[in-house]
Amino acid sequence: MIDLRTTRVLVVVWAMPGCGACDEYTPVFLKRINAFKKAGAPFHVWQPGDVLAPGQIPVMFYDASAENEELQAFADQLKVTGTPTTCVLTHGSVSKVEGSVPAEKIDKLLQSAISSNR
Repeated sequence: MIDLRTTRVLVVVWAMPGCGACDEYTPVFLKRINAFKKAGAPFHVWQPGDVLAPGQIPVMFYDASAENEELQAFADQLKVTGTPTTCVLTHGSVSKVEGSVPAEKIDKLLQSAISSNR
């Protein structure tokens, strides 16, 4: 389980294997994350077992079709109704974009995550 006590913001991408829009969106999203990281943004694409450093912004990918009650409850809480859906969560707010959006919209979402991390 990820320890979020040292984070101010969390980015969650809900996608599904075999979803055409997800297959189109995920590589574009990862490319934008890597561009921001090269520019010094503290994004960390989290994998089970990773430990976050203070100030890092975890980026988590979840399979929306997973038969996991906790994940489904989390998706329901965020009102995820389709894939791909990307959420930026801060203490008290959720920003969400649905669908395979262009790089410019991804950049705005990532910029909001960076701003919320200050």
